[in-house]
Amino acid sequence: MPKATLLSGVYTALPTPLGDNGRPDAGSLDPLLDSLLASGTTGFCVGGATGEYALYDVEGRLRLFRHVAHRIADRVPLVLGIGAEHSRQVLRMAEVAKDLGAIAVLLPPPSYFHFDTLDLPEMIQQVAESLPLPVLLYHLPQFTNNLGASEALDLVRSAGNIVGIKDSSGHRETLEEFAAAKHTRDFILMAGSDDLFLVALELSADGGISGLSCVFPELMLGVYHAFREGDLQRAAALQSLVQELATAVAQLPTPWGIKIALEAQGFHTGSLSWPLSSRLAARAVRFRQWFEKWAPLARERLSDSSSRQLENASG
Repeated sequence: MPKATLLSGVYTALPTPLGDNGRPDAGSLDPLLDSLLASGTTGFCVGGATGEYALYDVEGRLRLFRHVAHRIADRVPLVLGIGAEHSRQVLRMAEVAKDLGAIAVLLPPPSYFHFDTLDLPEMIQQVAESLPLPVLLYHLPQFTNNLGASEALDLVRSAGNIVGIKDSSGHRETLEEFAAAKHTRDFILMAGSDDLFLVALELSADGGISGLSCVFPELMLGVYHAFREGDLQRAAALQSLVQELATAVAQLPTPWGIKIALEAQGFHTGSLSWPLSSRLAARAVRFRQWFEKWAPLARERLSDSSSRQLENASG
């Protein structure tokens, strides 16, 4: 049985600190990794959209993979994103992922060159079946070729080592389609859109791969554990905080809001990938000011909610 069948909980999707040379600055992640490990995050995902995988060459991404794997030293599971425009690049990253002990790889469709939806599933299946680890399909239609929900489900049914889907479409209807399919063929379903995290859990998702978890891990973990413990009122209250943060982050390009929020908490993420326009610069200032006021208040609400939970349990 593939190790990835154990994949559940809240996996933190890591950002990639950008060095002055335009390459990943892996060492800058160490304080964030240590903090997230202390928070109790279930695991890490490196190389998804939060990690801006399209910005970096394969060797730079492999250095990042190795650094994170060595830093966390098997304390929590690791999923590695291997999206690329050439299938041989995908295979090379997957082989390194296996050597590093990753439990699965995250495979999005190619993004730059357009492929017909009649051809794309067969192409992805051929690549997936050549990979040495269990595969999570990365459903990310806003950034890649659009592999439709039904085509993704067909791949889960037909390709033996495609063990699940991470849905980052942001559409409830897509989540519902994936969840309905789980009743006839069990597979891993991980939420990738944090504003739909609780909805995804209610629809039978196994957990999430969360960009907001690197900013506020205790919040995402709080939603997950409250739901699993049957405390739906607490889960809904915490999800409302997730929604507030997700809405604010969405005012900036992916994943700039996450990086700005991390910088506001003292974690170095380097420069942004492009210079800010005057309009974006104003939005970035407003977002940081909002976050610096919102975060302590949100932590108070989270703490109050935890205290009430303990009182109810003891009563």
